[in-house]
Amino acid sequence: MEAGQEAVLHFKEDVAKIDSVLLGSCTTPDIFKSNANQLMSFLLNKNDYFGCDIRASENSGAASLVLGYSLVSSGLSNTSLIFSADTLSKNIFPSELREPYIGSGAASIILGKGEDILAEIIGIGNSNASFPEQGRTEDNRYLRVLANLNYSVVKEGRIKRSLESINNALENASLKAEDIKYFVFQDGTEQTYKEFSHFFHFDNVINQDIFKNLGYIGSASPIISMLAALESAEVGDIILMCGYGHSSGSTTVIFRVTEEITFKNKIIDKLKNYKDINYSEAMKHEFKYSQPEISLGTFI
Repeated sequence: MEAGQEAVLHFKEDVAKIDSVLLGSCTTPDIFKSNANQLMSFLLNKNDYFGCDIRASENSGAASLVLGYSLVSSGLSNTSLIFSADTLSKNIFPSELREPYIGSGAASIILGKGEDILAEIIGIGNSNASFPEQGRTEDNRYLRVLANLNYSVVKEGRIKRSLESINNALENASLKAEDIKYFVFQDGTEQTYKEFSHFFHFDNVINQDIFKNLGYIGSASPIISMLAALESAEVGDIILMCGYGHSSGSTTVIFRVTEEITFKNKIIDKLKNYKDINYSEAMKHEFKYSQPEISLGTFI
């Protein structure tokens, strides 16, 4: 909600132009109805819009961005409000090894056509496969690891899919890796970044320390890092954003900055003010999430 409110607040055009809303998430509280519609009902008093949830594990945020772009570029939508959000911290087994670094976060972007455009999408690439890394069945609250978390799995999953989607996006945009000013990846470990740099020979990955501060925030991760890169970019700079979702695949989007950025360091400063919830407080609130008779929509 907060991410959407800020996006609408800073939208310089008439908010009535927003006629589509997409929520990219793999941890939506309601698995039956459209959570995107619920968010829209909080933000704008209108009903003539297209809305739906997009689910592709942690690649959901990047996927919703591409689908929003498709709606706008095809003329089916005038302006699209994109949400990328996950609350992965509530879907991890208590005391599991991943629990200390799994977080939650959200980002929101407004896509449209016109003169006041900060960046344009100039290339898109995809690489998908049903590779069983993680999963969550309908009647299970927790994300389950389906394959051992070792480097071989990472190489066959994230590394392979990401490299293919990046190369496909570069080909789609008729660019080379040397043309990219900023690389943005799904948050991960230092070893993962080193693996990518081995192939593309870069040293300009944006905000690797976001993972250190916020933890793994899923679908919101590449969008947040892309916005942070946008703050540092100049007109004409090219930003490559690569998302990845376990057991799903990778989507890469290439942006060209078209307008001077006036909100320098706003995103970075906001990321520094993240909410750190200690373990005892988190466990105290577990009751809200685990009782089936309580509507989770209240806690979006």
